[in-house]
Amino acid sequence: MDFIREIFSIPFGYLIGFFYEISDNYILSLLLMTICVKLILLPSSIKQQKGMVKTQRMQPKLKRIREKYAGNQQKMNEAMNELYAKEGYSSMTGGCSGLLIQFPIMMGVYFVNYKILSYVLNIKDSALEAIKSAARLLPEYVKLAETSEKNAEYRIELLAIEHFEKLDLSKVPAEVVDKMENFIDNFQLFGIDLSRTPSTDMGWDLLWLIPILTGVTSLMMGVYTWLRQKKTNPEMAKNPSMGCMSLMTPAMSIYFSFLFPASVGVYIILSSFLSFIQMIITNQVMTPKKLLAKQMVDETINRRAREKILKNVSEKKKEE
Repeated sequence: MDFIREIFSIPFGYLIGFFYEISDNYILSLLLMTICVKLILLPSSIKQQKGMVKTQRMQPKLKRIREKYAGNQQKMNEAMNELYAKEGYSSMTGGCSGLLIQFPIMMGVYFVNYKILSYVLNIKDSALEAIKSAARLLPEYVKLAETSEKNAEYRIELLAIEHFEKLDLSKVPAEVVDKMENFIDNFQLFGIDLSRTPSTDMGWDLLWLIPILTGVTSLMMGVYTWLRQKKTNPEMAKNPSMGCMSLMTPAMSIYFSFLFPASVGVYIILSSFLSFIQMIITNQVMTPKKLLAKQMVDETINRRAREKILKNVSEKKKEE
């Protein structure tokens, strides 16, 4: 598990660290990194948009198959599979590839928040070990280690940031201490300490704003997606699962925000908001009507090309 965490954490940790060196602001660094991720995923988003139009285009054909083979599930499945093969449609066309790409990115960003000293601040070797040794004396570390020493070690860098004032850093170089102090001054949002993890056990706290905002931005995305489906593909929008997903996704975002440091919640907020903006722009530039018209033109061209090939083959056979 540690090996997987390292693989996911390292590239995003150094990317955030690079932006932090330039901006000296963690939130801005996280924003710039998120923008980079969105740009990398843009081709996948465009492919997903085209896949949705292709799905819309296939709905009447699928409906005819269901009506024709009603009561014969085997024949229906065979006919649908033939249609999928003919149209070149797969789950990856529908956008699953985007989700597969996003998973390691999300994991990397989650894990890097526990390794901020190592990756973002680039503190290494004896200096890092001296900080960890000081953090192991914290009551919070000792309490956590009583339950799970492995978990305590995994969270040790975050504990050092959260309880910086309690640490004995006499064995840590002064420039490293200054670097940590400067970072901690910027590691907050509207006065909220981003090293802390929201918890329902502590009652109402300003920290709860992070999970609330993750839910709001995620719900905003879900509602917009549902409204878009209702306009472009009414049959799919009627599916109860669409409504469930619009509510389940925000609920899951809120749940995860209570499991990870507030800095992870900030990433979810930034990512959801940028995805929302990207979706609006994509829908304006690549409207479903335009894509559908292009899809129909491409189908006509492909059909005529196949007909021409078959005609040439038939003529050659006649000549022979």
